[in-house]
Amino acid sequence: MDMDTTRRAQLVIDVLRHAVAGDHDDAMQLMAEIAQASDGQEMYGVCCALAEAARQTLVRLYGHPAPEGLWALVAPDPADGPRHPAHTFALRFVTAFANDDMPTCEALYVTAARAGGEDYSHSVTALVGVVARLTQVALEELAARDETPTTHPY
Repeated sequence: MDMDTTRRAQLVIDVLRHAVAGDHDDAMQLMAEIAQASDGQEMYGVCCALAEAARQTLVRLYGHPAPEGLWALVAPDPADGPRHPAHTFALRFVTAFANDDMPTCEALYVTAARAGGEDYSHSVTALVGVVARLTQVALEELAARDETPTTHPY
């Protein structure tokens, strides 16, 4: 089944909408549809689109970093136990993308893709989860600030 870029982009938005709402089965069903109709380069684009949604959320919450500043996402303390590689991939991919470090994004993606079917799938799923959770936190923080959040693109 062929899928054009416009359809793929709309499905990514729908995936995020479902994931943020907690409809994980629907989100993963749409993600599977995207993956089945996409090659590696197209899936890299999907991962970049997800990371762009995270970057936009960070900017909405905290503004643009200073020119010499970098984004950093905090993960749980490693002393609390090992992190699943997929979750590590997701945090690193979003951070690299937000910092406009595309060579690192590409290297992370290639490594995840070469890890094999299940590991690759877990990595992309973790990326959806990280972006959805970041969006949920943003909505909560904006509500706590008593701001009316603008409608998010997804």
